[in-house]
Amino acid sequence: MATTQPRTTQPLSRNQTQSALIAGAVAHTIFQTGWFAFGMSLAALIATALFGNIIATITRGLGGDDPNAVLRALDGGSDLLFWVVVSFLIGSLILIGLAILVSGWMLSAAGLRAPWKVTMAAVGIAALVDIALFWVYIGLANLLTESRLAGPVLLTPVIALVGGILVGSLIWWFVALGQREKIPAVVSAPAPGAVPPPAAKPDAAKPAVATPDAATPTAAKPATAKPTAKD
Repeated sequence: MATTQPRTTQPLSRNQTQSALIAGAVAHTIFQTGWFAFGMSLAALIATALFGNIIATITRGLGGDDPNAVLRALDGGSDLLFWVVVSFLIGSLILIGLAILVSGWMLSAAGLRAPWKVTMAAVGIAALVDIALFWVYIGLANLLTESRLAGPVLLTPVIALVGGILVGSLIWWFVALGQREKIPAVVSAPAPGAVPPPAAKPDAAKPAVATPDAATPTAAKPATAKPTAKD
């Protein structure tokens, strides 16, 4: 009789589990650094552009040939700051790309199924999670210290480093679990050529053979008279 085994997933080996955790810790730390730098650089770029426009407007309002050294210095400084922020923005994008390459290489070396798909899915999840965690890190730093300098500036990077390692390991591990190979249900059938055992047949009723019963009396035969010699 055929039997069916339920559909399961291929479990991760010990090496694959360790590689997913380590790849998450390393890649997410790099990605988190670039992601936070990208956000701050983008905000600074917008602020610098607005600041430069304000300074340029003031300078033009006072006259293009105005000898006011302060306004000219501010105008030139805003241009310099703009290119510095652009450099940081490019550097943050390089870090994000490096994190993707490191993750894909480490997962591929461990023989994990669909390593680049795991990497891109994990990076997408981490990008959303890190936006919320950024403010959590700043809040924890402010709670642990009363200094306005030590909290946001010095303690936040330390908390973000520890949190990034833990969060990255968990995200990469869970995504790797979701990409495991599916094992289809297996139906085991009888081997080809196998002959089923014959069914037991009931014994056919045999007709009873009448046998003479010794106890049954038999009819006595009449005796025949023998002729005797006459006197």
